[in-house]
Amino acid sequence: MKTLQLRPGRLMQLRTIAVLALLLSGLIGAQQPVFAQANSFVQANYDGTVGDAKVGMTLALNGNTVTRAHYFYYRHLKDIALTGTQAGSNLTLKEANGTFDLHFVGNGSNGSAPLDFPNSIGLEGTWTDGSKTLPVKLSGGGDRSSVETPASPQYGAITSETDQAFEARAQGFYFAALKGDARTAARYVDYPLRVNWTPTHHELIKSPKQLVDNWNRIFTPQYIAALRDAAPHDMPVMKSEYAMLGAGLAYFSDKGVEVLNVP
Repeated sequence: MKTLQLRPGRLMQLRTIAVLALLLSGLIGAQQPVFAQANSFVQANYDGTVGDAKVGMTLALNGNTVTRAHYFYYRHLKDIALTGTQAGSNLTLKEANGTFDLHFVGNGSNGSAPLDFPNSIGLEGTWTDGSKTLPVKLSGGGDRSSVETPASPQYGAITSETDQAFEARAQGFYFAALKGDARTAARYVDYPLRVNWTPTHHELIKSPKQLVDNWNRIFTPQYIAALRDAAPHDMPVMKSEYAMLGAGLAYFSDKGVEVLNVP
């Protein structure tokens, strides 16, 4: 059923209170915070800016070592591979032509515990290529687990096709919408398209012609502005059925756009 509503805020935001490892020594117990252990795995997702450019970032770590990672610029949507390590509350990430020097950012809920993936709300620092240095601000986070999240297709719960093929439809709709090309965007929709106006009011668009005829009513300047602030790449999967664009602006199935939430 096409009943998905707009989610306020991004995924992977404010995390829970840090987990402290208790190490007992002798007759007196001593508490020592542990940043990363050899059998501790992390999967984390971020979005934010490098300089003035919007970016997204995905990190996977085994202990202190980055095992799978990339970031991308919203304007290009092309993954840039990263390697690196964690040292306490700091992360060093390297790409072919630059280096990120980052540290965790919290909101005070960690108390006296050192900041780490589970109890932080983002990363800040710098990126440099040796000739210029840019500020970096990222929001998001991740969790530690004793079990590694296996490398798998981003949209494997939705479709058996490649991530690139799935995202090609989402990006086709996205870029056509930004250009105001209603007829092209309509080709990437799975009809009937559910348009949610409020939590209690929606309508169904049953054909490409109906979508084109109602384009300006649905795709308002406010909606287009919100689209520009989202990225049809590395989208989170909801209910094993939909990939979510932004904070719920659109939901994509393996057949195309099925739900729009008008802000």
